[in-house]
Amino acid sequence: MRRVKKSVVVVTMMLFSMMLFSMMNVHAANKKLKVNKVYTTTKKIKGKTKKKYLVKVKIGKKIYEKKASSKGNFTIPIPKQKTGKKLTVKVYKKKNKIWKLYTKKTVTVKKKSKKVVTNTTKKNKYPGKEDPIDLKQVNKDLATGKKINKGHLDLGAGHYRYFLNFGDLKGTAKVGYVENYMNVETDGEIVTLKAINGCTLYYTVAGAGEKSLSQLEDPTKESNCLKPGEKVTFSCYDYDAGKGSLNLKVKGYKNGKLIILSYYAHYMIKPIALR
Repeated sequence: MRRVKKSVVVVTMMLFSMMLFSMMNVHAANKKLKVNKVYTTTKKIKGKTKKKYLVKVKIGKKIYEKKASSKGNFTIPIPKQKTGKKLTVKVYKKKNKIWKLYTKKTVTVKKKSKKVVTNTTKKNKYPGKEDPIDLKQVNKDLATGKKINKGHLDLGAGHYRYFLNFGDLKGTAKVGYVENYMNVETDGEIVTLKAINGCTLYYTVAGAGEKSLSQLEDPTKESNCLKPGEKVTFSCYDYDAGKGSLNLKVKGYKNGKLIILSYYAHYMIKPIALR
């Protein structure tokens, strides 16, 4: 009988121990602590725990600490660390005015891999020929009055342009693959504009003696229009070229998208009649 009683006691104690251990594991699993990845370039350890809990990180002999925000977020500035270094993040909860360990987590410092620049990446540095222009950004950049030279510097078709306020003239702009979709020729007396390669052009025009480039209104879809393959000529006898230029603003659309923009002063001068 005594042996049976002893066996019952042992089994009961074992079951109680197992339940207690299981409860402790569940309790530990429920403890809230998330720490973001730490790299060799990291200057701040970030993560999330319980609100207002104290978070500490010991590196060498120095302890870095910060209280979590009302939402539980924490950010602790630290020096950059070497690859493989293990950092233990400890969280403390205040009980009876004493900070007691709540939970902890160890993270390993990883090396930040560099972005590999391939030939494909280089080729895709500029937008595609029919990618839409961000007109809002262009207008914002133009408004600064600062000279911006981005894109290819090579002449001719096949080259992307993002040139603003160039030639010491505010308001000048060439954006997109301009030479691919519009052609401008001038002999001084006549300036010819032609829409090419399936692009539809909308334009506004004025002689320099009539309006400056900045005064000339931007073209809209209500402005003069050239459909693909069409051209228009501007004569020095019809426009006051002033000191020698015709101001022309052009926007080009293809498949409903704005793909080129050209705000430019083209050479024009009226011949002087000899007596």
